[in-house]
Amino acid sequence: MNLSNIPLSLYIHLPWCEKKCPYCDFNISINKSDTDEVNLIKAIIFDIENSRVAINNRKFKSIYFGGGTPSLVKGELIGLIINFLNKNDLIANNAEISFEFNPQEVSKDYLDCIVGHGINRLSIGVQSFDDKTLSSLERNHDRERSLESLEVISLLKGVRTSIDLIYGVMGQTLTSFEGDLRTFSQFDLSHLSLYQLTIEPNTIFYKRELKIPSEERIESMERSAKKILNSNGYFQYEVSSWSPDDQKGIHNMNYWSYGDYLGVGPGAHSKITLDNGVYRSIKMKKVLSYIENPLKNNGKYIPKDEIDLDLAMNFLRIKEGVSLEDLKKNTYLFSDSFFNKLDIAVRKGLIEKDRFKATDRGYKFLNDTVNIFS
Repeated sequence: MNLSNIPLSLYIHLPWCEKKCPYCDFNISINKSDTDEVNLIKAIIFDIENSRVAINNRKFKSIYFGGGTPSLVKGELIGLIINFLNKNDLIANNAEISFEFNPQEVSKDYLDCIVGHGINRLSIGVQSFDDKTLSSLERNHDRERSLESLEVISLLKGVRTSIDLIYGVMGQTLTSFEGDLRTFSQFDLSHLSLYQLTIEPNTIFYKRELKIPSEERIESMERSAKKILNSNGYFQYEVSSWSPDDQKGIHNMNYWSYGDYLGVGPGAHSKITLDNGVYRSIKMKKVLSYIENPLKNNGKYIPKDEIDLDLAMNFLRIKEGVSLEDLKKNTYLFSDSFFNKLDIAVRKGLIEKDRFKATDRGYKFLNDTVNIFS
């Protein structure tokens, strides 16, 4: 296997937020100064410049500025990163270059700046168009601000837009959730990331006794989502992702298709394929620690005989799965027992016989399906 043929993406973590949302377990900071901002961008560029072994003569097929709230960083500094990548011929032709916003930070001047530097896809953290749901999530924007931000973005030409919505929120009704989906469908948007609220251990919500909707209501929401979104031309292609068939997110699809990705910035994750396994690593989480030593990371080599679960966790997220032919392109990473596990999953009716794809039952109980490969 020629490792330089494995697709490569770049994730850039910009950690600052105005506040920490109570359901968020991402690596964020609410303490930001202009000096930190400039020094972080310099450190990120230094990190990429010294990652040539991991890059391995490849160009990035996608770039994703995530956070945090990347739009809290000056647009000119975003331009410095993209200019460095262009100068060093690291961006593939027609690469997807995505940038995350919160509705509160959307402005025409900022958009003009970053789009002028090459951003061609925007991801907006709307979460809900219902003020009661937004209040339950303790967001710093309301319905009106979300609608205003989408109106501003609609004026841009040649830029694709995705929004995030959350369901399964405390006090959220089926009617409210269906209203979110119908409002989304009124705009000419290319993508929807639809997440069920999960209460993670390292979050503020985890410390509270929350009354989330019942499993029956969650299932009703999921049925409604499929009906409303399908009728408006959006189809589920991954656990949390919906789009028209020609608008799938390139960056996330590279993750789920077991491509490589280089993560730079505080707490950013990387996955790089080696001759006989995979190296997964994470950068130092604290902003100042990363700035002081951008190249330091905590990593783990996953040998070939432990990689089955890693492969299944990614490929099986894709709604349509992959052909057995495409799957076998990764056989240099499979353990000797991989296809025995696959046979077990097929006999249990969790994976289809002629394609590495979860059946309807297997997709519904995806954790059980994936764990067969542990």
